[in-house]
Amino acid sequence: MEPEEITNAKILIIDDDVNMMDILTVVLNKYGHTVNSFTEPVSAIEELKKTKYDILIVNYLMTPVNGDRIVELVREFDKEIYIILMSMHKELAPSIETMQNLDIQAYFEKSTHFEQLIMFIQSGIKYLEQVRKIKNMNLQIEKYLVDFAKILLNTVSAKDHYTEEHSKRVCNLCVYFANFLGLDKNTIDDIKLAASFHDIGKIGIPDHILLKQGKLTDEEFETIKLHPVIGANILGVSDIFLKVCPIIKGHHERIDGKGYPDHLKGDEIPYLARLLTVCDSFDAIISKRPYKEAATIEEGLEQIRQGLNTQFDKELGSKFIEMVNENMQDIKEILGI
Repeated sequence: MEPEEITNAKILIIDDDVNMMDILTVVLNKYGHTVNSFTEPVSAIEELKKTKYDILIVNYLMTPVNGDRIVELVREFDKEIYIILMSMHKELAPSIETMQNLDIQAYFEKSTHFEQLIMFIQSGIKYLEQVRKIKNMNLQIEKYLVDFAKILLNTVSAKDHYTEEHSKRVCNLCVYFANFLGLDKNTIDDIKLAASFHDIGKIGIPDHILLKQGKLTDEEFETIKLHPVIGANILGVSDIFLKVCPIIKGHHERIDGKGYPDHLKGDEIPYLARLLTVCDSFDAIISKRPYKEAATIEEGLEQIRQGLNTQFDKELGSKFIEMVNENMQDIKEILGI
């Protein structure tokens, strides 16, 4: 789906010259643009944080804060807004270095001739349209990468049906747990992505080991232990997965340092990897496998309790037990019990 074209820009003006600001507002309204203006920078910055604008026009020389400092503050939270710096003092125009460092797209010398400003705004509109098209293309590429990862995971699942169902349950458990902990949306998105593909590295494990019905030999178990590294290496070539690779790689680490692959301990293990470890282990404990019977939820919680501060993060493990006990029916639905 193509992003909508911008025809009328949403513009915010910051200028301590009220007369010029009023004139600009009238002119830009005439061209169909929506304009909001501020004489006070702090209020303007708060408005920019709350509301999405297309273009910012800011006076370069103001008191007590100059325009370049305002731009610097705005760029901390908005990298996309098209910025036009203006001044009536030609000899005090900002340097090219300042313009480049702050990613200021245009400089307008104040006058009653606004043709140049209108041209800058039209250029800004075209620039923003291109940015949005690129973002849309990136979203499509990300979707293709996720779909390809799903294909790889399905390749494992076609051989080992347990992996597919286990990954779905662990993903749902992680998301439920993350919400229970009050984590923010971006963090929840990260754990959802990591949990969905945490076992994708099993694609590199030979079938005779992955599908073995009995207990693994020590040598076979050493091969199984490679799957977090394989998974992180497979997904690490893509930017969309790069930030969750440490979670995937670390989901078999232990608080006491006796896990794998890197024998990390305590806070060396990424927080979301510790969260994933609890959910992953709990589902594995209560699931029936060819070499073991399924445990009850109560038995699974007891094993989590016994592993606090050795296998599992004490705080996360305790919170997980609390979550399950307080939301038993929801957890049973997630587990398909």
